[in-house]
Amino acid sequence: MFAVFPLNIVVLPEESVALHLFEPRYRQLFKDHKDGGEFVILNQVRGKRAEYGTLVYIDQIVNEFPDETVDVIVKGSSIVKIEKFLDNYPDKLYSAVEVNIQNIDQKISDELLKEFEMFLTTSPKRMVKENCNSIFYIANRLELETSVKDELISLGSNKKMNNFLINQIRMLKKIKEQEDLLNMNFHLN
Repeated sequence: MFAVFPLNIVVLPEESVALHLFEPRYRQLFKDHKDGGEFVILNQVRGKRAEYGTLVYIDQIVNEFPDETVDVIVKGSSIVKIEKFLDNYPDKLYSAVEVNIQNIDQKISDELLKEFEMFLTTSPKRMVKENCNSIFYIANRLELETSVKDELISLGSNKKMNNFLINQIRMLKKIKEQEDLLNMNFHLN
């Protein structure tokens, strides 16, 4: 059983996210997990919880304020499938989940690597070769929208995730082409 923090975000493995914890239950969660214990961030939109979430840990404590609010950076470690949501972790203010940790091979296919490298040639971003070794590295570099990240973590297999990211890159390239065409048309008029 893990503590859970339902938010309107999806954190991917290897992704770092800044959070400001101010509610009493999440200040308590911080105190209970500030020494490296993992908890789950689960996407929740308009009261509807996702079926998958991400185990995260507090990677950095940025600020602790006198009113006990805190700014932290959490980092994703593993995808989890939610088996059961409990409104209260025993003797705590925060909720809990029972999960099945998804052990997904994060290897990048040759096709995905090729598409990603080509995508970066049209982007102001550059590849950091030594870090380009996982599906989630690429997903994080693409800066996917929350709903897209939610779909990605629910796929459950390396092959599906590789294909999904290839399609995302191709779509982003098409959008970029359309933006460039639109900009060119404005310049011509």
